[in-house]
Amino acid sequence: MPSMGTTVRLGPNSGTGDGFRGDFPLQQDLDLPIVVDAEDLGPCHPMFLLRLRLFVDWHLAQGHTVSVISPTDPAIGRHLAEMRVADGLPEGVFGQLPEPRSDTSTVLGVSGLASFHDVEDAAAHATEVLGLRVPALAAWGDAAHMAISELCDNAMEHGKSDFGAYAAADRVIDPQPSFRLVIVDLGIGIPEHIRAQHPEWQDDTAAISRVLTRGVTGTGDPYRGNGYSEVLDQALGAQLRRAMSSLALDLRSGRGRVGVRLVDEAVRVDLPPPAEPRRGTWVTYEVISIEP
Repeated sequence: MPSMGTTVRLGPNSGTGDGFRGDFPLQQDLDLPIVVDAEDLGPCHPMFLLRLRLFVDWHLAQGHTVSVISPTDPAIGRHLAEMRVADGLPEGVFGQLPEPRSDTSTVLGVSGLASFHDVEDAAAHATEVLGLRVPALAAWGDAAHMAISELCDNAMEHGKSDFGAYAAADRVIDPQPSFRLVIVDLGIGIPEHIRAQHPEWQDDTAAISRVLTRGVTGTGDPYRGNGYSEVLDQALGAQLRRAMSSLALDLRSGRGRVGVRLVDEAVRVDLPPPAEPRRGTWVTYEVISIEP
């Protein structure tokens, strides 16, 4: 009897929750064809949009038949178009989306980064757009550029994924101006990379927390291992700290998750209990400005 295929249904809260949890069926044997039904999809965090695009790209790379039914809400469909979720996909994979507008919330549309040149182009573009569209966050230009460059470089160099890295960023105005950057790779993940030099760090969350310390690396190179600490140092500089109400950096890889928060002028590191396994490395970086 022929297969009826697999339908992944997305609801109004899928885009802001943890939709497509964990590896979101990347390594599962799904009946073909695969249909992602996004008709009822609501507002979307940029991390969700990366997950959606990775889901489609990964299955297409396996030779699977996959398609996405577009949202019925024109505003949601336009946001997906503005965030370039369907750019470059074969015809017929993604349903029709509305025409994007010129003045949007997009800082960096969903971008596949296959080279370090791609990373620098993405960092320069996001920095320029951030300064033009969110004047209250203009002071974050250099910090945003460093975050994109360093975090994407890490994903490209250490992730060792055939897919390279993916990045996206947007701005939110209400209730306060904010900048949200997300970066994903489907490589070996932070814990496995770190354990190449520190096999004794078997707990994934503990291994991830170590990369926040300057000089900790899985390469054995004494001049490496500064990326995450430099990103935080740049963001927490005295001048920038006065301009923001909060900062959050969330790292997920393997079964580990580490959250860094600026709380009442102090940096707090949260170490939640082991999570559902997640292939690769998933980074969310968010800044909220004090200015209205």
